[in-house]
Amino acid sequence: MHAESLDRLTHSHAFLGEQHEENARRTWLVVGLTFSMMVAEITGGTLFGSLALVADGWHMSTHAAALTISAAAYHYARRHATNPLLPSAPGSSATSPGSPVPWCSG
Repeated sequence: MHAESLDRLTHSHAFLGEQHEENARRTWLVVGLTFSMMVAEITGGTLFGSLALVADGWHMSTHAAALTISAAAYHYARRHATNPLLPSAPGSSATSPGSPVPWCSG
């Protein structure tokens, strides 16, 4: 009885945006580019004895990790956009997955 009366008061919080898939793909592309440059810097620094390049390469790994988290947030938002068990659907903030916890900014 009560469930039927509440159904008319609910609505979807899935706001993934029109370009969600394109943005996710581009983010993964940037992750790949960053990872490639990281490997190139570490390899080049090791081969030519440049501690600065090696250090910058390892520093680049932190950027690659952060971008990977952002790309994973796109996947998480898409997968759980309509999950009724979450207090705020992650899709409500999917257009800006760079936030530390993507479902908190919605």
